[in-house]
Amino acid sequence: MSDYKEIIIDHYKNPRNQGEMVGADRVIDEANASCGDMIKIFVKIADGKILDMKWQGIGCAISTAGASMLSEKVVGMTKEDLEEFGETGVVEMLGGEINAGRVKCATLAYRGLLKAF
Repeated sequence: MSDYKEIIIDHYKNPRNQGEMVGADRVIDEANASCGDMIKIFVKIADGKILDMKWQGIGCAISTAGASMLSEKVVGMTKEDLEEFGETGVVEMLGGEINAGRVKCATLAYRGLLKAF
């Protein structure tokens, strides 16, 4: 784990916006079959924009950090903003050096969030 950037370790140990959201507009389940990471995403949406995101999940440091960081990043985003941010944006947000085998872990929450719209 020592080869991960500090920000990934911080979000893994202290995940932001983790928990259930009462009254969510959308609840999405997403899983990464190749490694077993699972996430449940709760979203409030109004006027085509994400007002709030919470999540619950079981996964590795990369998928946990990705969900945590994304939950802070996406508030105020539209579907178009999210699509423009893309998987590349998620990888860059995590420090830009995710090996190819871990990209699905990093983008688990992102792929689920796209389904909210």
